[in-house]
Amino acid sequence: MTSLDFNFAEPIASYEDSHDDDMDMSPEEVGSIKKSDYVVLNGRPAKVVEATHSAPGKHGHSKVHMVAIDIFTSRRYEDISPSDRIIQVPHITKKDYLIVQIDRDGYITLLDEVTCKIRSDMKLNKESDVIRRLLDKHKSGNGQIKVTVLKALGEEQIIAFKDIA
Repeated sequence: MTSLDFNFAEPIASYEDSHDDDMDMSPEEVGSIKKSDYVVLNGRPAKVVEATHSAPGKHGHSKVHMVAIDIFTSRRYEDISPSDRIIQVPHITKKDYLIVQIDRDGYITLLDEVTCKIRSDMKLNKESDVIRRLLDKHKSGNGQIKVTVLKALGEEQIIAFKDIA
């Protein structure tokens, strides 16, 4: 018989050690999803705009027909699945920042007012209507601008901005 050496004093890797905030999702039954909830469809975070629950049929479970819009690209997704199936629900965060500067390459420097940390790792998507309006407002140079950044599944995007007097 062989023995396995095992050091009980050495910690075993846990869920907290391998936890990735960028890929923060939780499982949920499809039957509990309703309009305005967020789900992951085709690997993308999407907001449910329509959820229709059907009664159980002769040979199966009740089904849920979902129509959802990607929160970053506005692409439409549809899904029909049994109500007892498990679907992933993304954890979505919104955070406000003050704009420090926007450089010529399209990178924006932001200040977190709570922690006083500066970040300049976000590139602007110049095809977005919100970003075009933001750039016009920034070029006018009237006051400070606060932006709201939406983050889900490791992706971030500016979804809104407001002028601060």
